[in-house]
Amino acid sequence: MPADAPRPLGEVLKEVIDELGVQEEVDEARVVETWASLAGEKINSVTESAWMKGSTLYVKITSAAWRQELHMNRRKWRDRLNGALEAELVDEIVFR
Repeated sequence: MPADAPRPLGEVLKEVIDELGVQEEVDEARVVETWASLAGEKINSVTESAWMKGSTLYVKITSAAWRQELHMNRRKWRDRLNGALEAELVDEIVFR
């Protein structure tokens, strides 16, 4: 392909992300956004914040009942989240 030929945007973005060394930050943002999407309105209404540290997703829940329910099903949530991301980005979910 000639050097000035158009390239797919996804290919260009991946190259820029790699050059900037921000893949981890991009992945973390994807995880948090995907969690919010999967969790739905009820869980999001009791979620104070969500963040990644390493391969662990932390979700701060304001309701003890919801926190307990989510904790008991954390492996299912992890599997759903990784499935939606089409990548094994989350090893553990901690509900606080």
